[in-house]
Order: sequence, then structure tokens, then C-alpha cells
Amino acid sequence: MIKTERNTDTELKTKQSQFVNSSYDTQIALLKQDITTIKDNHLAHMSEDIDRIERKVDKIDTRIWAVLGLLVASVLGPMIANMF
Repeated sequence: MIKTERNTDTELKTKQSQFVNSSYDTQIALLKQDITTIKDNHLAHMSEDIDRIERKVDKIDTRIWAVLGLLVASVLGPMIANMF
């Protein structure tokens, strides 16, 4: 008679839980690596891009105020000239 090894349900569950735990450990390690990459690299680039956009918006804001001032002056100038 040949003896074969039979895995009991608890042995199978133990092996499955070990596989799941190692899978979770691998996924957690990959997530930590991705977070580190984002912190070190991508956030610096995003900060530079935001600063650059902010400077452009400030320039546009100044130009809008200049155009608005010229518009008001062009409307009020002739009105004041006609009063005298």
C-alpha cells in the first residue's frame, strides 16, 4: 500500500493565509515605494509648475488692471473735458 500525504483543511488554510500575507506584504512594500517616489519627485515638479502658473496669473492680473484703468480714463477724460 502506498501512503499519500493528505493536507487537512487547517493546513490548506494556513498555506493560503501565508500566501495572502506575503501578497499583502508585497503590495504594501510597492505602495510605500510609490509614495516615496511621489514625495521625492512628483511633488517637487508640481510645486515648480504651480509657482510658474502663479507668476503668469500675476502678470495677467496686472495687465487687466492696466486695461481697466485705460478704459476708465478714456471714458472719464472726454466727460471731464466737456464740462469745462
